[in-house]
Amino acid sequence: MQMIRTSIRRKLFLSAGSGIAALAVPVSAILSFTVILGFSHTNTEAESPMCSYETTNMNNGGAVLYSPEVSDNDKTAIAEDRRDDEQHADNETDFPGKYIHTVNVNESSEDLTAFSVHSGRIVNETFGTGSGPEFISLPNGGQLRNCTEIPTETVRAECSVDSIPAVELYSDEPQVLILHTHTTESYEPYEKDWYDESYTSRSADPGNGVVAVGEAIAGQLAAVGINVIHDCTMHDLTYNGAYSRSLGTALGVLDRYPTVKIVLDIHRDAIEYEDGTRVSEVTDIDGKKAAQTMIICAADDGTYGVPGFMNNLHFASALQQSMESRYPTLTRPVLFQYCQYNQQVSPGALLIEVGSHGNSIDQAVYSGELIGKSLAELLKDNCAEAEAVPVAVKMPIYFIDRVR
Repeated sequence: MQMIRTSIRRKLFLSAGSGIAALAVPVSAILSFTVILGFSHTNTEAESPMCSYETTNMNNGGAVLYSPEVSDNDKTAIAEDRRDDEQHADNETDFPGKYIHTVNVNESSEDLTAFSVHSGRIVNETFGTGSGPEFISLPNGGQLRNCTEIPTETVRAECSVDSIPAVELYSDEPQVLILHTHTTESYEPYEKDWYDESYTSRSADPGNGVVAVGEAIAGQLAAVGINVIHDCTMHDLTYNGAYSRSLGTALGVLDRYPTVKIVLDIHRDAIEYEDGTRVSEVTDIDGKKAAQTMIICAADDGTYGVPGFMNNLHFASALQQSMESRYPTLTRPVLFQYCQYNQQVSPGALLIEVGSHGNSIDQAVYSGELIGKSLAELLKDNCAEAEAVPVAVKMPIYFIDRVR
């Protein structure tokens, strides 16, 4: 049974079972990844003929971290200590943490506020619907961008196929795996309009990056009785080979727990203009700023090793519609393109980009909660075989995307 304590300067993840595997992280090993107005691609598979890519890898030195404040009323798995685990272990509704198993968490604690030089600007952008034949509007909200040679009408028809991985509620066996290929990807410590160029947007501290987002997603799934493993193994201390290492993690979990139906690889985007201005991709959800999200779904032309990719597409389409119908403008169009990103491991495997390196940690964690709620309701509806009610969608005006 897994609990988490969160404070302003320190987040302690308490692991289930045998305990946390702490990792020593040399600061010089943390790499920064910057994208300038376009796609980027660091997986080992061949590039798509439909899209162009450019990447810049930098290592500007140290990175430190901030942990967000979490309300005592938050419904995720937050508690004072393991005694609460034992006290509430028999109460499924009051103790969602019973269904979270958070493992392999690094224990580093770092303070990003030390980076105080105003090196460049951060601007807020809300990316909206795309125009052109490659953009497919989905029935219940949101879009998909078809960056493949598969005919648009074929992809449109596949997006309407009702094929969602079926999970078991209140099971003692894990149903969902959340992991991070680029585990050190992190955010700004708070919302601001400047950045310090010496901060690489990478950190070993789990509280200020994608690990915190993954835990927010896990908490919402656990709250409805979906058993989740959140594996926080750091795969990117050396950037090259991160996908191979995360593949090993995923296959190890799936071998031990064949009940896992869904595998989510949670990332953070990096959008930057040519003049060095960084983008915080934000939208307003219920009066609170949320980082926009983008699902990346693999396609295969016979050379990428994902023969069942259409099943992943069905899931991506359903999750996109679940998020966008409940929280209009939360999403950017699903990016459907030739790649792999370890999505061959499961028909329910997807990569999700949450925000950019200009977003704050609180914006990203809030989006994690919204993703988790949307996924939880989608899976619950599928278990109950109920039909979701479409909601009117309000979308902003333009769109920029990239691939990690």
